[in-house]
Amino acid sequence: MMVMATMMVACPMQAQEDSGIGEAVSKVWNNTKKKVRNSTRRVKENFNINDAAADLREIEGHKYMQLYRQDLYKGAEATDFKEQCMMEFQRKYPEVEVMSCVIPQADWENSTIRSATGKVKKYAKIMYCYILAKDGSDGFINARFSFRQLKKVGGKWKNDASNWPNWERTDVMTPDVYKQLKNE
Repeated sequence: MMVMATMMVACPMQAQEDSGIGEAVSKVWNNTKKKVRNSTRRVKENFNINDAAADLREIEGHKYMQLYRQDLYKGAEATDFKEQCMMEFQRKYPEVEVMSCVIPQADWENSTIRSATGKVKKYAKIMYCYILAKDGSDGFINARFSFRQLKKVGGKWKNDASNWPNWERTDVMTPDVYKQLKNE
């Protein structure tokens, strides 16, 4: 980390003379962030730290999210949640054909956030939205978004700005994998 920090400080000065070094450091930094993020996700999945990991199915050595087709949430904000997810999804994948956009929960998932000593600090609730799309004849894309609200003890529910919506995961599937998931 110290080497990376030193290189990052030196890069702006060196970049004026040779932009190749600045680009190389930036590339290394971005790759490192991506690997850490992926490793964290795999550890959470392996230890079932988050509830979403329990919904994963292993096919050909890779883990995929379930395909959700049934829209269960009937709350007033359901349409707004789905529209927000669709806007982000279509911004990233403008050429795909969206097959479905659903919230497969009947209600918010509630949890309690505790301090290290076990005292209740606040409450959290989360809602998931799934988008399934066809990528021409090449494959399929399954994306999961989440909306999270927090509430301090005795307070009001507030939207968690960092998770409104949070694009949590994207699975790109071949037609064979899609068939297997579809038939489960």
